[in-house]
Amino acid sequence: MAKRRTDEEFTTALTRLLIAEGISSLTIGEIAQRLRCSRRRLYEIAETKQALFVNVCRDVLAANLEKGYAAARHEPDAARAISAYLHATLNTSGLSKAALTDLDAIESGKAVFDTYQLARVRGLESMIEAGVREGLMAPHNPRVVSEAILGAAHRLRNQQFLQETGMKIGDAFSEFYEIILNGLLVRPVGGGPPPRPLSH
Repeated sequence: MAKRRTDEEFTTALTRLLIAEGISSLTIGEIAQRLRCSRRRLYEIAETKQALFVNVCRDVLAANLEKGYAAARHEPDAARAISAYLHATLNTSGLSKAALTDLDAIESGKAVFDTYQLARVRGLESMIEAGVREGLMAPHNPRVVSEAILGAAHRLRNQQFLQETGMKIGDAFSEFYEIILNGLLVRPVGGGPPPRPLSH
C-alpha cells in the first residue's frame, strides 16, 4: 500500500501542477486525477477551482518576495542589493505564461499579483534610500522610481505586448531593470561616466 503523502508533499505537487499549467484547461476532477487524490481533499483547501489556484499563486509570490529580501541581505552595499533583489524576484516563482494569463483573468488573482508588485516596489524604496545615503545612487525620489517600476509591471505583463514583441515576461522585466539600474546612455569603453545628456 502506498504511503500517504504529507500535507507538505501534497502542497508541493499541487503547486507544481497549477503554476505550470494554470487552471483554464483543468477541472477539479482532472486536478484530483493528476494528483491521485480525492476531490474532497481539494475542496478542503478552497471552495472553488479559481480560489484554489489563487491561493497557490499567493503563496508562491509571497515566497518569491522573501527570496528577494534574502538575496539583498547577502550583498555588501545598497546598489548590489537592489540588483540582487530585482533579479531574484524576476521569474524565480516559476509561474508559466499559462498560469500568469489565468491569474490575470481572475479578479481576485489580478489583485493578488498587483499586491505582490506593490509590496516588491515598496521594499525597493528603502533600498534606494540606502543607496542614496551611501552615495552609490543618484538622489532621485525613491517613490518616483518605485512608481515607474510598478507602472511598468502592469504594462510588461500585458499579453498583447508580449505577443507583439515576442518576449517572455521574464526577459521583458530583465531588460527594464537593466535600464533602471544602468540607464540608456552608452558608457565609454573602459568604464567611466556616461556622456552628459544635452541640456534643455
